[in-house]
Amino acid sequence: MKALIKLIIAALVVHATWRAGMVYWQYYQFRDGVQQIAQFAGRQPDAEVHNRVLGLAKELLVPLDPDRLSVRRQENHTLIAASYDERIELLPRYFYPWEFRVAADAFTIVPKN
Repeated sequence: MKALIKLIIAALVVHATWRAGMVYWQYYQFRDGVQQIAQFAGRQPDAEVHNRVLGLAKELLVPLDPDRLSVRRQENHTLIAASYDERIELLPRYFYPWEFRVAADAFTIVPKN
């Protein structure tokens, strides 16, 4: 009986680790993609950068609301801030809400024509 309980606990730990790990992997991919978009924004209009981030979120299946995404420029910096909520299934049928935040501040050099 002890062995069965230990196996059940081990299975629950593996389940939670797998589910949380997949969600975090998705977050890290999204965060890296947003950083790259900010670095290579160049002279693209803010609306285009905004749409590229939304496209990346859609591609990675990140539930990003367009209202929770901001793109702005300050001198030679491109600043992108986004946040989204994800439900992580830690135990079967038990979901834990978690907010993910992404912030990218990239220095961009745009050559003068």
